[in-house]
Amino acid sequence: MADDVREPRADMADTADAARRALIHAALTAYEDAGLSGLCAEGRWEAAVDAMRRLELAPTTASPTTADLTASVSRVVAVVGAATAPPPSGGSVAAATGALAAALAQMVAGLTAGRPRYADVAGEMQHAAHQAAALAAELVALVARDAAAVDAVGLAYRLPKNREDATSARVAAIERAMVAATEAPLEIARAAARVAELGATVAERGNRNAVADAAVAVLLAQSVCRASALTVSVNVPALRDAHAGVRLERDASTAVDAADRAAARAIAAVEQATGGRTRR
Repeated sequence: MADDVREPRADMADTADAARRALIHAALTAYEDAGLSGLCAEGRWEAAVDAMRRLELAPTTASPTTADLTASVSRVVAVVGAATAPPPSGGSVAAATGALAAALAQMVAGLTAGRPRYADVAGEMQHAAHQAAALAAELVALVARDAAAVDAVGLAYRLPKNREDATSARVAAIERAMVAATEAPLEIARAAARVAELGATVAERGNRNAVADAAVAVLLAQSVCRASALTVSVNVPALRDAHAGVRLERDASTAVDAADRAAARAIAAVEQATGGRTRR
């Protein structure tokens, strides 16, 4: 059996597990609500049993891909939300969002390549899918790079400063760390701009049925680019090297301009595909 085909038993197990969790949730909720209403223990149990009887267990329609996506995103959200201090920071979250935008552009390109209706752009879309996959991998790597840079800034600021030589070493370490912590979001902005440009091309030339998905990828990438450029602007004043700061801000602005142009192209593609029935 092919690796991508699930055994019927596995699907049955997933369905059974989903039903079990739904029944437990219904029973616990009813039990707690009954307690808040002042019912005795026996009344609470009756309410719990009644809730399970009334529960409609419709067959699940979620695909394995959807289930995996939901579980993966839930884990990421839980990790970020439970963090008590950076990292993760805005840079890491932006990079992760950019990776998802790239993956979405890759998906639309894949939905185009191989379809007879789009045979004239099949090669272009295959190339776009490969480029999007590479950008997604780059942005995932930037999640770690940004997190490491944020960690380094914290370590530098915790260096001793009780002696003159220690103070000098601390200042130099902070400068190095801040440069790295500013370069990381710049690279995120650049990668996101490339995702936006690629997604705009996919929106313009790809599968018409998925033009909105391609546009969403572009708009997400644009937001990531703008957010990362904002981080660059926030960090630049802390740099002692003014010339480096000017260069970093200029490069970030260039990336934002490219992402904005790509967003305009994507929106135009959606409007063309829908006869102008979109609202900004």
